[in-house]
Amino acid sequence: MQKIRFTLLLILLPALLPAQNMSNQNGRAGESAGYASRDATVLSMMGWGVGLAAGIAALCALVHNDTAHTHS
Repeated sequence: MQKIRFTLLLILLPALLPAQNMSNQNGRAGESAGYASRDATVLSMMGWGVGLAAGIAALCALVHNDTAHTHS
């Protein structure tokens, strides 16, 4: 049973893996790494920004802000 499963996986391997472009179209090696680093930085900054905004909003919602004094 394991041989059949292993053979099936080997046959389906090219269909499961995405096709990789082996040619360097822009002529600059390592440019993809720069894009990945930039994307990671952008995602991190967006995450921190959304997290800080949500934290500040939660603090503003939780802090009791009753400064009005009523005199009878």
